[in-house]
Amino acid sequence: MPVLDPDWIAAQRLGSAKAMRNACSATHLTRHRAGFGWTVRPAKGSVLASPRIANWDPEPDYFHHWIRDSAIALRAVPLAMAADPESRPFWLSFITDFIAFSLSISDPTRQGPAANPLRASTLPSHENYLRPDAELAALHGAAWQQEPRVAADGSPDLEQWSRPQDDGPALRASALMTLLDDLPELASPQAKALIERDLAHVLRVAGRPCIGPWEEAPPRRTTFTLIAQWDALDRGSRFLDDPGGGMRDAAERIARLMNQAQDGASGGWRESVEAPEGRLDSATCLALLHARRGDGPFALTGPRSLVTAAALERDFARLYPINHGRDVPAIGRWVEDAYFNGNPWYPTTLGFAEMYYRIAAETADPTAFAKAEGWMALIQQMAPNPVGPLPEQFDRVTGQPVSCLDLTWSAAAFLEAAAARDLAIRAMAGRPDRAR
Repeated sequence: MPVLDPDWIAAQRLGSAKAMRNACSATHLTRHRAGFGWTVRPAKGSVLASPRIANWDPEPDYFHHWIRDSAIALRAVPLAMAADPESRPFWLSFITDFIAFSLSISDPTRQGPAANPLRASTLPSHENYLRPDAELAALHGAAWQQEPRVAADGSPDLEQWSRPQDDGPALRASALMTLLDDLPELASPQAKALIERDLAHVLRVAGRPCIGPWEEAPPRRTTFTLIAQWDALDRGSRFLDDPGGGMRDAAERIARLMNQAQDGASGGWRESVEAPEGRLDSATCLALLHARRGDGPFALTGPRSLVTAAALERDFARLYPINHGRDVPAIGRWVEDAYFNGNPWYPTTLGFAEMYYRIAAETADPTAFAKAEGWMALIQQMAPNPVGPLPEQFDRVTGQPVSCLDLTWSAAAFLEAAAARDLAIRAMAGRPDRAR
C-alpha cells in the first residue's frame, strides 16, 4: 500500500479550502474580455469555475458561474470550513449570498435582452462566438433553469454554449438539502424557495434528452444527469411536501429509465441511454458519489456501480502511458475524449479515490482502502508544488498540469476525498477484525 504524507494531506486540504474560497463571492476580481469589450466583476454568492484570467491561449476561460460546478462547491463548503476554521464567518455569509444569487439568476419573471449587448463592442475575430440575439430574447420563465452557466455578475451568458442542460438544478437542490442537514441554522424561506424552484424544474424535465455534464452535443439522456435527477427527486420527496407523490413517482420512472442504459459489454451503465455498447463515462461514477447512497438502485457498493467503475479502470489503464506499471490508473472522462488531447482529470481521479474510500468505510474492505490510497498517492505525486490550487487535468504522458491551472471543482474534489479518507480510517479502526 502506498504511503501518504499526512503533512501533505493537511497542507493540500488547507490549500484547496483557500482556493475554493478565492473563487466564491470573488468581488475582489475583475475580468475584462478584450475581444468582446466585456468587463465582469463577480457578484456576492457567485462561484467561479476558475478565478484564472485566461483567454484560451491555451488555458481556457472558465471565469463564469456554472450551475453544476457551483453546486459541487456548495456541497464541499462544510469541509472547507473544517480545513480553515477561521473562514467560518465568510462561508456562512457566502451560503446566504449563494441562495440569493441563485434565486436571482433563475427568477422566472426575469427577461433576457432583446439583442446581445456585446454586438457593438466585439472584434471581428470574436463575432462567431457571440450568442445569437434570438436565444437571449427567449430567456424568460423556466428557460433560465436550462442555462448551464451565467456571467459571474449574474447577467446572462453572452457567449455561444451548448444548451439546454438539466444537471445543474438537480445538483444544486441536492447540495442545498444536504447542506441544510449539516447546518440547520441556515434554513430560511429563501433556501426553501430555491429548493422548491429547482425541484419543480427537475420534475418538469426529468428524463428528457439534454446536453450532458461535459457539454458535448448532441442532447441525450446521460446517466450522470439521470442519477442527479433521481437523487434530487428522491431527497425532495422527503425534504418537502410531495402531494400525490409526484416526485417519488418521477424518481421511480428515472430509475426504470436507467435500465435502458445497462451496458451489455461490461454489465455496468453506459454514458447515456443513447450511447453504443461499451461507451462508458466516469461522470456516471461522479453522479453516484454525489447521491452517496448506501442502498437502493444507485448504492456505491451496488453490483452495477462497482462493475462500471472497474470497467473504466481497465479502459484508462490501457489508454494513458502514465498508467503503465501503476496499481491504480489515473482516471479521465471517457476513452474518446479529445479535449486538450484527452488526459486524466483531477476531479475524476479524486472522485475514484473518494468512491473507494466510501466503499471501504461501509464494508471495511482493505482492498478498497488500498486502491483509494493509490489514487490519493497519485494525486500527491502529480499535484503542483508548492501546495495550492489544483489544475483540471494532468498530461497523459508526463503528468504535467494541463488546461485550467486552478479549477474550483478540483479543490472541492480533494476536500471530499480527504474527508472520505478520514471516514474510512475511523470506520476500519472500529472493526479491526475486518480491516486486517
